[in-house]
Amino acid sequence: MAASTRRASRTHVVAHLSDTHLLAPGQLLHGHVDTGAQLRQALSRVEQSAEPIDALVVSGDLTDTADPRAYALFREIVDPVVERLGAVLVTTGGNHDERRPLAAALHGLDTDAPQDRVHDVRGLRVVTLDSAVPGYHHGGLDDAQYAWLATVLADPAEHGTLLVVHHAPIAYRSPTMTLLDFDDVDRLGAALAGTDVRAVLSGHLHVTSFGTLAGIPVLVAGGVSYADDIAVPPELMMGVDGPQSWNLVEVYPDDVVSTVAPVTDHPTWPVLTDAVREYLAAVPEDERREVFSRKRTG
Repeated sequence: MAASTRRASRTHVVAHLSDTHLLAPGQLLHGHVDTGAQLRQALSRVEQSAEPIDALVVSGDLTDTADPRAYALFREIVDPVVERLGAVLVTTGGNHDERRPLAAALHGLDTDAPQDRVHDVRGLRVVTLDSAVPGYHHGGLDDAQYAWLATVLADPAEHGTLLVVHHAPIAYRSPTMTLLDFDDVDRLGAALAGTDVRAVLSGHLHVTSFGTLAGIPVLVAGGVSYADDIAVPPELMMGVDGPQSWNLVEVYPDDVVSTVAPVTDHPTWPVLTDAVREYLAAVPEDERREVFSRKRTG
């Protein structure tokens, strides 16, 4: 039996959040949720993880109504965390955002153009695409965005590419949300086929979900603000204040792994005692699997 199942080490770690739906300070989303407090709690959990976060990705719907005060609150909450983490901040707009106030607050620009960007995170390329269709809540890209994307992806990056787009290009159970789908999934899939895109990071659905597009994993982060209740008939849209989450995305040379992390604190206990951890640390590495995996009888 092999002594170890060690694989190649991670190259990058990404904290993926979505759908923060911030409002001006003091306002509650739908009269229920303090979205500013939710974002602070989510980022506190990111920091508590003690993971070496390379990039903090927020995949759209940063605000609920594109209020400039909400974008200012986003910067107030997020910027100090990004600085402490030493991470790259990656954002994209969603259907609840508007391009001009987002561009002004996040990039210092006065424009209605889509804020599509390329981030180089130690050789991992992170590309953001603004899938918000002006004046609508459904998603899609225009011809110029597809042409820009083709140019960006023409040459592979050292560690490949993560694509960030708000509208998740996968199926979802809600007939109402289907009306707000990404417009042309087949065209996007064709644009990504054969490129170095290793995963698509999305939001919009307010649930944690996974699928594929042209064989590429699509990793959907559940909303930080509220979650959609999937334990009700699909024609209903019921918001839940409780199971909000974010995703820890780990990039390996040959894999991309996404793990759900709750936003709120829950009761915890040590599954491994200090004594066990100290004992394992003292065992030679090539013997640890035998020591830890073998079942004790009697």
